[in-house]
Amino acid sequence: MSTQVAVPAVAGAAVCWGLAPHSFELRSSDRRVLDRAAVVFRPWMSSVRVDAAQKWTIVPVSDEDGCWSLLTEGAEPRQVPADPSAAVRRVEYLAVQAIFDGPPDVLTVHAALVARRGRGVLIAGVPEAGKSTLACALWQHGFSLLGDDVAIVDLERMTASPAPRRVSLRRPSRALLGDDLWTRIEHAPASDPTDEGYVFHPHEIDGASLASVELNAIVFLGRANAGTMTAVIRPLAGARAALALLPCANLARRVDPGTLIARFAPCLTAVPAYDLRRAPLDEMVAAVRGIIGS
Repeated sequence: MSTQVAVPAVAGAAVCWGLAPHSFELRSSDRRVLDRAAVVFRPWMSSVRVDAAQKWTIVPVSDEDGCWSLLTEGAEPRQVPADPSAAVRRVEYLAVQAIFDGPPDVLTVHAALVARRGRGVLIAGVPEAGKSTLACALWQHGFSLLGDDVAIVDLERMTASPAPRRVSLRRPSRALLGDDLWTRIEHAPASDPTDEGYVFHPHEIDGASLASVELNAIVFLGRANAGTMTAVIRPLAGARAALALLPCANLARRVDPGTLIARFAPCLTAVPAYDLRRAPLDEMVAAVRGIIGS
């Protein structure tokens, strides 16, 4: 039987952040936790206290196993490493998971988001399709790297925003980015090492804005029904683009496919979609630059 606990009141300030319509709050009696959270979530922090939809409390406890307690109202306590950076990173992940599992009227997509001169490109694909690698390569060629995992799409305005989460890069990306840029990533204020590489804010490296961008193209990598392609890139019709987007979207498990296609297809007729096959990275970069006229 699961044990649910009430979250105890914790004195002191809270760190609040979010991206409309999502809002979050983190409390802790350990000032180091709040200081680290303020650095990590600064791009999405509100100057005014909001009634957060999701709240967490980190309770530092003196334990032999080196763990703290992470509490959420109405849920079982979780254990997190007894380290401010690692504990905040766990909350960062849970917040993005809450966004992806959030209201069905908000479209959330597993995709990288890059932009050039205000023109946004979603890079969607199955795990290990190469989304982060392509996004990094585009970053190296003048694009802003806004997000590598989850993007929130406004279907009415056809804009996209990166979810409030740092970019995560694996160590093999160092060969692509170069030692100088990787060193800057390592020493950026919000950067944290992980078992696989680093999480960091690209805007701390290149100064780019994290604001929403106009969605100018959707690129699919490794789409199951793409078939054989001779060209590096190929247009994808609106209805097929809507179908291709389903496996990557938060609504796939909660809305029937017919309703989703009817909802997505009209919107996607205004936003060109493409299949992009695996090719030498410079050819893939050139193809993406070509479709947005950059």
